[in-house]
Amino acid sequence: MSGAVTALLSVVLNAQLSATLPRVPLPKAAPSVARAITHQNRTAAGTLSGNTLRVAIDVLESAWKPEGNNDPEVPILAFAERGKSPSVPGPLVRVAVGTEVVLTLRNRSDSALTVSGLRPGAGVIADTVHLAIGATRELRYVMKETGTFYYWGAFAGNTMGDRFWKDSQLNGAIVVDEPGDRMRDEILVMSEWFLDYPDGRPFEVVSVINGKGWPHTETIQLQQGDSTRFRVVNATVLHHPLHLHGFFYNIESKGDGYSDKQVPREQRHLSNTDLINPSGTVTFAFVPNTPGNWLFHCHFAFHADETTSLVGSPADSAAAAQMHALHTPGRAGDHAMAGLVIGIKVSPSADYIETRTANARAMRLFVQKSPGKLFTGEPAIGFALQSGDSAPARDSVALPGPVLELRRNQPVRIVVRNNLDEPTAVHWHGLEIESFPDGVPHWSGLGDRVFKEIAPNDSFVAEFVPTRSGTYPYHSHLNDRHQINSGMYGALLVTDGPRDLTRDHLIVTGGGGPEVRRKYESPFALVNGSRNPRPLRLTVGETHRLRIVTIHPDWRVAYTLKTDSTVAQWRAIAKDGADLPRSLTTMRNAHVVMGPGETSDFEFTPTHIGEWRLEVRTVDPGWYIPLTVIVVPKTGSP
Repeated sequence: MSGAVTALLSVVLNAQLSATLPRVPLPKAAPSVARAITHQNRTAAGTLSGNTLRVAIDVLESAWKPEGNNDPEVPILAFAERGKSPSVPGPLVRVAVGTEVVLTLRNRSDSALTVSGLRPGAGVIADTVHLAIGATRELRYVMKETGTFYYWGAFAGNTMGDRFWKDSQLNGAIVVDEPGDRMRDEILVMSEWFLDYPDGRPFEVVSVINGKGWPHTETIQLQQGDSTRFRVVNATVLHHPLHLHGFFYNIESKGDGYSDKQVPREQRHLSNTDLINPSGTVTFAFVPNTPGNWLFHCHFAFHADETTSLVGSPADSAAAAQMHALHTPGRAGDHAMAGLVIGIKVSPSADYIETRTANARAMRLFVQKSPGKLFTGEPAIGFALQSGDSAPARDSVALPGPVLELRRNQPVRIVVRNNLDEPTAVHWHGLEIESFPDGVPHWSGLGDRVFKEIAPNDSFVAEFVPTRSGTYPYHSHLNDRHQINSGMYGALLVTDGPRDLTRDHLIVTGGGGPEVRRKYESPFALVNGSRNPRPLRLTVGETHRLRIVTIHPDWRVAYTLKTDSTVAQWRAIAKDGADLPRSLTTMRNAHVVMGPGETSDFEFTPTHIGEWRLEVRTVDPGWYIPLTVIVVPKTGSP
């Protein structure tokens, strides 16, 4: 990882340090520059005549409002189709494979530039154009490869990973279609405007999809049952764990902007949360088979909360709760999220019938605070499950939250009681359920029936039918970074019958302390609720299921099962709660990297008695927690 990316990650992870309201004055664009508009990538640029597309694109000094129309405006460079307004992202180049493109590039900015990615398949070196101030270049080439690509620009001398200033929004999507492909698609370009002041003042950052941050992003309108494809372009230098609420999807291809590799059909699998690489692309398809309001968003909390805002954000949990109570315009009053979030509204089909939950199993889940519960000495915010007729003690919290074990196709009625002094919400991550109980305040629901946050000393009833056996997380979906980091997360298992706990093991990695408040302080984490988790005990010669749940809101986490000299072999069997196809259930090195919200299930059959170590560590410099795995003889063995 480059030094620039590491520095950016460090600053972003410490966002709460400087997230005070209001922020310092932002740099301003010159009054005379053009105002950049948002671009939803639905209309292709240029003029197509026969098999030739002619398109002219300029680079302009521009002013841009990445949030609401009344929110701050910042200076950027932007691409513009000749004679039209500059836009974020830039003009869409979309043609059928085999089309000849005649492209004219002109640099009307005050800086020399580099532009790359215009010719899919050409490679980085061959596909780089240098533009002096005022220069014009004409390119002719044939689109020979199908897929999702993008072009980008930067100040001369900058790489893709150095674009932390005005050149950060020089991005545009390219789609090369296969003949006869008519599936509806949405093209989503993620970008980030970043400014780190050299004199030590608080930095500024805002993350956007197609030129806007939530709640100002465009809502995607779908019809129940219509096959849909999302083409996602990550024009940033960070990984993003992207989560689709309500539905599973199949990844069709992955790319790096210059090439796009198809996933073989026999290897496509269902998932609902996946990491997209820096500067990468991913194309996936799904069927929105349940109507209602849903989300597609980055699951890093610092990319989907008030931290990623130029408006100003709360300093801590109490301030966030106060902002919510005051209904601060454009912020938490209407939507407690920000940044890399897209809303999806699925209209019901004519024969839609809401899932019935009669004779539901009843459960009572409490959201509570336990003083001094965290090893930092600060209070834990988490869950307690009622057992029997008596409610749990009001200051009791389980870390991680109690395992919610549900039965497939059996209705459940979970009464969530909020005993906190601030509002909250609970999301049943990955479950294919009705929208209303999905848990996003002021969003989840259908028509006029919309879920609101669970107020202090109030309750919410979540009724649904889990239809797919698997491993899932549940967690807070309000003031996420603080509440999840403080312990408001757990594992939800949907099964067809009782588990054999001697062979079925759960590993949950989550937060162990509230958001970082002091610069360069490492965030805390817990594995199975501890910095020194209790060892797992496995029996030699028997096949064990390891269910791994990753729900720390700030980190990519790597898991490796090993000794000092050997990495174990295990078999992947499920991802995000869905069984993997046979072609992927192969033996492999026991190593996996996961982002927030991802789950993975593996089978491991130890062949000898002894001790292994499941290393749980951040991919980037951060924290490390070892989990001891002890392999014991079979009962009755000599």
